[in-house]
Amino acid sequence: MEEKKRGSRSAFWRWVIASILFRLILVYFPKNLHLSSRPEVSTPLTMAEGYWLKQSSISPYAGSMHHGSPLLLSILGPLTVFTLLQVDLSINLFFVLVDIINALLIRATGWCIQEVYGRTLKSLDLVKPSEASEIILSGDLAALVYLWNPFTIVACIGLSTSPVENMAIIVSLYGACTGLVPLAAFGWGLLVSIEIRKMYNVIWLCRTYGFILTVEDLSPNIGVLWYFFAEVFDFFRSFFLIVFHMNIFFMVLPLAIRLKHLPAFLAFVYVAIVAIFKSYPSVGDSALYLGLLALFANELADMKFSFFLFCGYIGVSLLSPVMHNLWIWRGTGNANFYFATAMAYACFQEVAESQEVSRKRDFMERRVKQSIILL
Repeated sequence: MEEKKRGSRSAFWRWVIASILFRLILVYFPKNLHLSSRPEVSTPLTMAEGYWLKQSSISPYAGSMHHGSPLLLSILGPLTVFTLLQVDLSINLFFVLVDIINALLIRATGWCIQEVYGRTLKSLDLVKPSEASEIILSGDLAALVYLWNPFTIVACIGLSTSPVENMAIIVSLYGACTGLVPLAAFGWGLLVSIEIRKMYNVIWLCRTYGFILTVEDLSPNIGVLWYFFAEVFDFFRSFFLIVFHMNIFFMVLPLAIRLKHLPAFLAFVYVAIVAIFKSYPSVGDSALYLGLLALFANELADMKFSFFLFCGYIGVSLLSPVMHNLWIWRGTGNANFYFATAMAYACFQEVAESQEVSRKRDFMERRVKQSIILL
């Protein structure tokens, strides 16, 4: 048993090193890949313009160029200088490092979850010693899924801000799972940009969170709101903004009641819902919840439609750049081509999310029945 664990750990580190080398190889081809300009990777929440305004003693939120959070501006702003000066290696190394840290935090979180999972099964006498060795090391699996997910790699090489935002979420989850309340609060504070010196007036709230809530920028992305609000009449715009945003809040309480005994899984569900319904989504958002999904590999091993959903993700990932090229560059298509892939992407995510919740619920109910029978 110990030999098997040592072998799996050495294999894990080999895959981690391979993922680092793979990213470093791709770093030398960013200009050919044009990932930073892809609508699936980039969002309107850019950093470079805001940092140059700040360096010129002008508030980054005075105009309409910058919509990112002040905290991200302070962290990533100086790195954008190197990018603009064609010295790309430093900022790419930073994002590679962020990816590795995220993966290791996911791995540590998986260890905590699996320890509680195994302890619960043993206390209920639902697992035999021979079956214990068959339990998947979900922490290692989740870390590798996150590192080798094409969405994660594309977001890293494309210099998207999502890896840094994902780090704040993962830090908060890790602190909550390990009982480190200050660390969980620190991660949450990073996420919402609370702990920040008062360098700007209140206008930054309107230029950041207000910009996200009002969906002012209708540039094409992998979400569905840009197309909908480009077509809707202005008279109904406020009404549908309320409907779309309240849709997320209506899910919070029922899920909290139904999954109140599964806080880690509930957090994963919330992360996935936000990634699906946010105003300006990117593949980096999906990369996070797909990595966290592997934390529950033991419970979701028999999930329905898994092969269909896997093929759907691959198909949409391949069709999205093709449809964008036909519409924007070749002029042989229209917005409906690209929006169709965005709609399919949203549908696949929603079906996957509903199946994961259903499978987790069935798994726990079956375990409860087994424990009752043994008693």
